Amino acid sequence: MSDIKRILLCPPKFYNIRYEINPWMHIENQVFQNKAEAIYQELKSLYQKLGAQIFEIEPQPDLPDLVYTANCGEVCGDVFIKANFKFPERRRETIVTEEYFTKNFNFKPFSLPDNIFFEGQGDLLHTSKNYFLGWGKRTMPEAKNYLQQVLNKPIIDLELVDSYYYHLDTCFAPLSDTAVVINPSSFTEKGLAVIHDCFPEVIEPTAADHMVLACNLVKINNHIVIAKGISDHLRAQFEQKNLIIHEIDTAEFRKGGGSIKCLSFEF
Repeated sequence: MSDIKRILLCPPKFYNIRYEINPWMHIENQVFQNKAEAIYQELKSLYQKLGAQIFEIEPQPDLPDLVYTANCGEVCGDVFIKANFKFPERRRETIVTEEYFTKNFNFKPFSLPDNIFFEGQGDLLHTSKNYFLGWGKRTMPEAKNYLQQVLNKPIIDLELVDSYYYHLDTCFAPLSDTAVVINPSSFTEKGLAVIHDCFPEVIEPTAADHMVLACNLVKINNHIVIAKGISDHLRAQFEQKNLIIHEIDTAEFRKGGGSIKCLSFEF
């Protein structure tokens, strides 16, 4: 695999709030389309400056949440593991993304049973040693049994308990094999013990950081791309690790319950 990070984005041409499937979404709190487009272009440009290879999937009029490409599945080798979305409003995204990856990359699709929900990189993150699977809000714990058939690393599962942080990528961000950023209120005591056992360094942002979905970040080499508005406390911890911070105001996308990582499918 290339050392260059590949990221799939979706332009927010049709992004808006048409339904409410997480606590961040309110139909009366609509998206300012010009602001969403400006955020998107800023993020795309930044990724390119940081050396990432950017791909874009065509937005669809009836799929406003396709902008959150991280949820579409996972890639392992030449296999595209398709998401099974919990909510019917998002299920057609799987058809669009499967077609994109099979047509453009010749990936082989892998499907979980229809009754086993799995929401892609929203609930599946990894280090060089392990995968971490979040379950309980969207993804089902039974997904682990099927993912093990394809993934080439151990899968460590973590129950999610806070409805505001409904995907693992909203409350858990591995920075390396030894360091992770988490929202501790999102996990059970058992889960926290597992996290501390896996990572010698566990960084806990402030409550204000969690309001901007600070854990929903993307790391490219020694660069952190994160929502604008993080605390000095969190900033200092990144700087102590010689990480360069890039902040983008993701307010329009938080209206839909997502931020940097949600918008970025890494493969």
